[in-house]
Order: sequence, then C-alpha cells, then structure tokens
Amino acid sequence: MVAFLLPMPIAAPIYKHVLSPLTNFIELGIPAMIPTPMLGKLCWTINFQKCFCWAWCLGLMHYYGTWDHAPSWMYLSMHGTYGMLWCLKELIFPDMSWQKPSSLLTHIIAMVVVLAPYYYFSWSINANRTPASFPLMAICNAVHCLGCVLMMAADSQKHYVLKAKKGLITDGWFAYCRNTNYLGEMMIYGSYAALSQDWISWAILVYVWGLAFGRNMMAKEERCMKKPGGPEYIARSGLILPDLYSWLTADSAPESTGVSTRSKKK
Repeated sequence: MVAFLLPMPIAAPIYKHVLSPLTNFIELGIPAMIPTPMLGKLCWTINFQKCFCWAWCLGLMHYYGTWDHAPSWMYLSMHGTYGMLWCLKELIFPDMSWQKPSSLLTHIIAMVVVLAPYYYFSWSINANRTPASFPLMAICNAVHCLGCVLMMAADSQKHYVLKAKKGLITDGWFAYCRNTNYLGEMMIYGSYAALSQDWISWAILVYVWGLAFGRNMMAKEERCMKKPGGPEYIARSGLILPDLYSWLTADSAPESTGVSTRSKKK
C-alpha cells in the first residue's frame, strides 16, 4: 500500500521513522559507504532512461514480432511522447536537484532501483501480447494526456516562481493540490500499468511511489508547516488530490504567499 495515502497522523510517523530513513540510506548512505568515481550529473542517467524508452519499446516489438499488436503501438506512442516531453522539460526548465555531480554508484542505484523496473511494463505487453479493448486504450491515453499536462504545467510554474523568489507556492496549479506534479507523474505511469494489466507493474509503482514520492512529499509537508501561511494552505488543499470542497466553495482564486507575478499599478 502507498503509505502517504493513509491519514497524516498515521503516515507521518511511518515515513519519519521507517520509509524516509530507508530511502535516504539507499540513495545517500550506500554511496557514502562505498566510494566510487564521480560520473557527472544524476540527470544524465534519468534523462537517458526517459528520453530513449521509445528505442526499448521498438526493440521489444522487433524481438517479439508485435508490429500487428495495437496495445504495443499504444504503449510506444504514450511512453515515447512522455520521453520527448521530458527532453523538452530538461532543456527548458530542468529539475535543479538532479544537476549536481554524482558518483558512479549513485547512477547505478538510480537506474537499478528506480528507473530500470519501469522497463517491465512494455516488456509485459509485448512478451505476453497483452490484449486490450478499445475503451481501455482510450482511457489510458486520456489519463496519460492529462497527467502529462499536470506534470509539465506544475513543474514549469514551480521552476520559474522559485527562480524569481524562494517561497511557498499556493496558487495556480498548486492552489488546491500540494503535489500536482507528482499527481501528473502518477497518472502517467498509472496509465502504463493499466495498459499492461499486470499486477507486477502495479507492485513496481506502489514500491516507487511509496518510497521516493512519499519521502519527498512528507519532507515537503514538514517544510510547509514551518513557513508563513503553510498551515492554512495545508488546511485548504489536498496532499495528492485536489481539495474539491475548498475549490468549489472558494470566493476567488488564492494568491501565492511566495512571489506575485502580477504587475502592480502605481
């Protein structure tokens, strides 16, 4: 189960005492214990896996002869498009947390522990010639499109607002959902798992979401509570899903407590 979906009084201690320390040990502790040469930015490995997944999909289609298999083409289209969007995202508004030099072991851990398991989805679809109805493919495509929009829009807002001035972002795409970017990522990869119709695909997502996503979201919650306006923002927004009640009953769109993008007339 994805622990961050539990009530906060239950989820927070689980992450504080178990899941976050485990994730930090895998990401930071193991490379510190086993020194290896520095091998450039961590984004290099992340971008390689995401931007060239289309080649992996085509290779599988060639190996298994699934050129006549509609779900294989659908998966290639969705994941290939996501890879191209990720390339544009990296070129225009890269995630600064992945721009620092990392050791060889850190790159290996990122690929083996988080990124490589995603290759299973397309393998399962091609190797098993997984059948998929037209309604299922249509739903997966729609969820994937919406997820891409949420991820790109939320990350772009976060990048440019924080570039102008550090602060709590409480408007725009983050007005009623505190992790709209993660929601988009979950919709994207959830559509891949749904198309594969394989329980192992969902297990991979629960593992990645529960550790990596959950650790980051819980850390953000702690920082948010300490910032001016943070508790009020948390009260009217959802952790991963929009707070629809606050959204529908709001008199006007909330303004950010960080930086305002509106020009003031004198």
